Amino acid sequence: MPYTGRAPDLGAFEQSGDTPPPSAQRYEAETAPAVCQGTIDTNHAGYSGSGFCNGDNAAGAYAELTVNASVAGTATLGIRFANGTGSVRPANLLVNGSTAGTVSFESTGAWTTWTTKTMTVPLSAGGNTIRLDPTTAAGLPNIDYLDVGAMAG
Repeated sequence: MPYTGRAPDLGAFEQSGDTPPPSAQRYEAETAPAVCQGTIDTNHAGYSGSGFCNGDNAAGAYAELTVNASVAGTATLGIRFANGTGSVRPANLLVNGSTAGTVSFESTGAWTTWTTKTMTVPLSAGGNTIRLDPTTAAGLPNIDYLDVGAMAG
C-alpha cells in the first residue's frame, strides 16, 4: 500500500512472536520449579527447550511457573502455546493467587503450530507464581514457555 502522508514513511519494525525481546526472561513449562498437571511431552515438533506441558483434559488441570521480578510493576507475559483442536481452550490467568485476567487459547490449526499470546500483569518484587487454570473440561492447550518482558513501575 503506498504512503500518502506528509511525514516520511519510517516503515514498520517486525519481530517474530517466538523471539523474546532483548529484556525478556524465558521460563520453560517443563523445567522445575514449573508444575504441569499432565505430562511433559516431546511428540509435537517446534517446541523450545526439552519439551512442553501437555495438561490433563480437565477443568482446573493447571500449569504454573514461578517467575522473578527485580522490582514491583507491570510486566508483559508472552505465553507460547499450541492448540491442535478446533475449539478455544479458555483459562484464568492467576498471578500470586489473584485472578489477573482470562486467556482465550484459540486453535492454532495443528499441535505443531506454536503461537504466542501476550498479556499484561502486575508482578511483585521477587518470586511470583503465574498459573494458567483451564475453565473447561478440555483443559489447556500445550504450553511451551512464558516470556516475561520489561517491567514498568
